[in-house]
Amino acid sequence: MRGRTPLVPVIAWCARALGTVGALGALGALGALGALGALGTLGARSVHAQGALSTQGFGYPSGQLSTRALGSGGSLADFDPSSPLNPASLVVGLRTLVYLQYDPEFRDVRLGGRRTTTATARFPIFGVSGRIWRTTVGLSFSSLLDRTWTNIYDDTQTVAGQVLPSRVTAQSAGGISDARFAIGYSLGKDYHVGAGVHVFPGENRTIIGRDFPDSLKMGSFTQANIFNFSGSAVSLGVLATPRPNWNIAATARLGGAMRLRQGDSAVIGTASVPDRWSLSAAYSGFAGSALAVRLTRERWSAFRGLGSSGLAIHDATELAVGGEIAGPKLSGVPMALRLGFRSRGLPFSQGVDAVHERSFTGGLGVPFAGGRGAVDLSAARARRSASGAGENAWIVSIGFGIKP
Repeated sequence: MRGRTPLVPVIAWCARALGTVGALGALGALGALGALGALGTLGARSVHAQGALSTQGFGYPSGQLSTRALGSGGSLADFDPSSPLNPASLVVGLRTLVYLQYDPEFRDVRLGGRRTTTATARFPIFGVSGRIWRTTVGLSFSSLLDRTWTNIYDDTQTVAGQVLPSRVTAQSAGGISDARFAIGYSLGKDYHVGAGVHVFPGENRTIIGRDFPDSLKMGSFTQANIFNFSGSAVSLGVLATPRPNWNIAATARLGGAMRLRQGDSAVIGTASVPDRWSLSAAYSGFAGSALAVRLTRERWSAFRGLGSSGLAIHDATELAVGGEIAGPKLSGVPMALRLGFRSRGLPFSQGVDAVHERSFTGGLGVPFAGGRGAVDLSAARARRSASGAGENAWIVSIGFGIKP
């Protein structure tokens, strides 16, 4: 992720620029972090930039979905041991698992007759787990919020009565991660429980700079801000099979304190990690297959104390439906074919309107080494909209799982 902010001499031309960029989702993120306080002291003419609806505020919540869960639209997330959401799911059919995931995203943003394309690379999940008798212990690192964007656009600046061409670069690098230690325990064949302890480290670097052509001999201006986050939470989860082929799951995350510092300075903002709960149901009456539905609610408004008073934050609801079916066999082990649909709100606004996202997803799981490893491939076509702005994105996900 990348980020930047301007030097005092160039604050004037950035003040109103931030309004435009914030509407587009790039420099508006600086306001969320309080950088607007430094940039809003002077007035200037408007400049134009391109951003992304999904990178508002403190960043984009990918949902902490494994590649398998993403392929099903998120419907299987509470039953999936590679998705660090339900600690009880650690016990599902595994003795040991090492999992790594890569998710590049390709965005196309349209606003006010302007269009831009951007790309972001994410490594959203890494996890290891192992079973001892009825207990499975797991350690995972995942992305809660991702603030990765770069904006480069041409602009003019009036200096001593002359209108000069220049190029502005705005970047953000960082986000908030979720490091979880969890335990899953089997009460019996059909009932499992789990608990997790979370810490949320984070860093965001924002940079804004303006460059003039070398022929003008004007030099360049840049300013960088670094913000650090720290927080904690606990999570609880259950898995149950009350009737043959019918499975239910429930999980809750209870947020503790979240603190924001600028660099190594004292705390400049306090809030809470957002509470989250989810309920899921799945039917597995077909061999190697499952159809599922999942409902999630996340209280993002708990972050309000970290941003400026004008930062609009919305609690978000998510509905996911989908599943997987057994496909052709590879080395005697069936592949998995997945489809899904996901509808949800995003926590930060474009203007006064919350951003809404709808995704159609699909994927497959390819086993190797007789089922002791798997490569999962998924793709999601996402449409995000708010306040007359639209954003289309392709999210490609590749997950590697090894079961020693």
